Amino acid sequence: MTEKEDDVTLDEVRARMKAAGIEIAENRLKMVRRLLSDALAPIHAVDSRAARTLEPAVMFDAIRSAEPRRDDDDE
Repeated sequence: MTEKEDDVTLDEVRARMKAAGIEIAENRLKMVRRLLSDALAPIHAVDSRAARTLEPAVMFDAIRSAEPRRDDDDE
């Protein structure tokens, strides 16, 4: 089987294992490589340049918003 350009190499699998701090038996690396390639295929298929960038959403803390304001100058 020839590797496509989008396929993950065994060296990339080993690098990801090292970064994640996990160990996978050497005899399972080809299976993991195939699963990882299949899982990442939809992401690799997307042209990220065509996607419009968005600003991060504003987040509110409802509990903190419900507390009365206190004046820190009195301390």
